[in-house]
Amino acid sequence: MIPTIADRLAALPPLSHAGALDRGTPCKVCMTLAPFFDVVDFHKCVSYYPFGPSGITVSYYRCDACGFLFTPFFDEWTHDDFSRFIYNDDYKKVDPDYTYRRPQQVADQMARLLDGYQDARILDYGAGLGVFAERMASLGFRHVESYDPFSKPARPQGRFDIVTCIEVIEHIPAPIAAFEDMQSLLTAQSCVILGETLQPTDICTVRGNWWYVAPRNGHISTFADRTLFAVAERVGLIFHRGVGLHLLRTSESGQLTELDRNFGPALVCYRLHAPVDGFADGFHGLEGTGGARFRWTAADTVCWRISIPPGPRRTVQVAIPYKHESRHGFASACTVDIAGHLAGASTREFSIFAEVADIAPGPVTVTLRTPETLSHGHDTRRLGLAIGVSES
Repeated sequence: MIPTIADRLAALPPLSHAGALDRGTPCKVCMTLAPFFDVVDFHKCVSYYPFGPSGITVSYYRCDACGFLFTPFFDEWTHDDFSRFIYNDDYKKVDPDYTYRRPQQVADQMARLLDGYQDARILDYGAGLGVFAERMASLGFRHVESYDPFSKPARPQGRFDIVTCIEVIEHIPAPIAAFEDMQSLLTAQSCVILGETLQPTDICTVRGNWWYVAPRNGHISTFADRTLFAVAERVGLIFHRGVGLHLLRTSESGQLTELDRNFGPALVCYRLHAPVDGFADGFHGLEGTGGARFRWTAADTVCWRISIPPGPRRTVQVAIPYKHESRHGFASACTVDIAGHLAGASTREFSIFAEVADIAPGPVTVTLRTPETLSHGHDTRRLGLAIGVSES
């Protein structure tokens, strides 16, 4: 063995689950400590490794709270660094369609979506070479402008009815700043149309092998639907989850009401925890330490009270994180009721996810129904699901 490698291996501490958080980094969206997720080689692109490895590793982190998956590898890079090492003459080898074909296809799709809004003032944010705006103009849209910090850095003037941002935010190391910038360009009745590939539901299984984790393509930030909800909430917008295209809009729809309907109901997300302090109905006492604290459920039914924000009816998504289950398959056998409606539920990421559409604003009860709680061996308590405690 190479002596330097042997020395590094010998210096490693014993394995500990705490190591994941000890080496975590704050989430750039919600500031929760995000644990290490996976590592890939710098040369990984969306088609994996057609050019072989570089020998330079890039670490990714994923926030348990909002699902944001990101790398801090590029955080200190300048525009010149990106131009030299990512968006150089080789970039067309890893993304041959980015210059002309893709923006033309996106413009054709957007023209169909925005039919009837030909007079709207539109800004393409992260516009590349400006092909999208040129194509939209040829299709009858009379007020389309381009902005890109690399290729078209002149700051746009005034405010816009619609900002398009297509396959751009995955390239941005500071997503909140970018969304705040877009929000500053909106009128009181306007929106951002976002084209973005969302993480698959099995991301915690495929991990860095997901094709979209691709540093050589400049893919720095990737999003779950609940990440985009958290982003929208931080910048004062309402998030509508679509398929491929998503909408972030101001609270006043105005002339864009019909456009809203193309993206389905607004989404609101909640992460439900066991209570931290004192007696809690349906729970045993607090156990664990640090970020691993939890309470076992003591009853077969546990309830939370949430409040749906004012405005439109929403699709409500809840996540109930758990640390342990009293027996194998217990979590997947649970059901969730939201506002009297049985929710479609799934178990992933050590959480129960459930979702119900078309819920009106106001207070709502979420009910978790579990299989029968049972005692185990010397522990005479009836135990169900060990639900995590919020650390915020």
